[in-house]
Amino acid sequence: MNTRTTAAIAAGTIAAAGFAGKAHAFEGNVAPYPAGAAGTNIGSMPPIPGIFALEQFNYSFANGLYGNDGKKLPVPFHSSAFSETTRVLVAYPLTVLGANVYSQLVVPVVWLHTNVAGNPSTQSGLSNITVSPVILKWDVTPHFAISPGLDFAFETGSYSPTKTSVSQGYLSIQPVLSLRYNVPNGIDVGLSSRLMINQKNGDTGYRSGTGYAGEFQAGWNFGKWKLGVVGAYVNQFGDDELNGVTVATAGNRYRSFAVGPSIAYDGRWYNISMNYQQGVYAANTSKSSNVWLNLAFPLWAPHRP
Repeated sequence: MNTRTTAAIAAGTIAAAGFAGKAHAFEGNVAPYPAGAAGTNIGSMPPIPGIFALEQFNYSFANGLYGNDGKKLPVPFHSSAFSETTRVLVAYPLTVLGANVYSQLVVPVVWLHTNVAGNPSTQSGLSNITVSPVILKWDVTPHFAISPGLDFAFETGSYSPTKTSVSQGYLSIQPVLSLRYNVPNGIDVGLSSRLMINQKNGDTGYRSGTGYAGEFQAGWNFGKWKLGVVGAYVNQFGDDELNGVTVATAGNRYRSFAVGPSIAYDGRWYNISMNYQQGVYAANTSKSSNVWLNLAFPLWAPHRP
């Protein structure tokens, strides 16, 4: 989950630049889910019971803030962030209505540096922990799978309502639906759709509007290797509120799009993948780009085929 390394994790910093007063889009102009984290792992879950880990390393950077019209604002801005995220997935030895059953814990740690108009700031610490109590996966055909789930991104971590933070100060409830069509030595395409239903920040009285995050991948399997593209799109479609009153100027909502190349290697009992996602479009946030390195492996799997 792309942790919270979006290059605009700068609620206080952006406000200092005079930007937040002009366009409201999610609290701090930062999405509550870091779209793009899925990479080549959309709907990718083990077919056997056990406990599995995915370690994700991310470097994110941005050099500008963008207004509601998608144009760069005249505000000197730079940010860079590094994150390490541990995902632990439990695959249960049971099925429900023919679907395999899973649970997931996501723990991200972030190091963030921002500089706005010559005012630098550095923060680090635990970001928002996410729990997926139940994820289901139906193998509709040998190559096509459907995976619905529900994520809870909790208001944990190193959050402060008065300064730049590496976490958000509110709960975000996120239903997810993933589709994956994957053929050995053939095509591999996947799509993940996520709603972000955000609760009120108890420290600030601010409630970010509801949004959508779509992640996609498309590639081709060459034996153990896969080459392709990955990307993500975010669109906020609900207005922000402060103490129950709408604060967003009409249409001033968070939007972003990023895309780039990917490469993956399947070692059977481990998987290594890497991708780069170039920020192509941004509105009411920064245009950030990301480099991802992912390593998946089993922690405990008693019945390997």
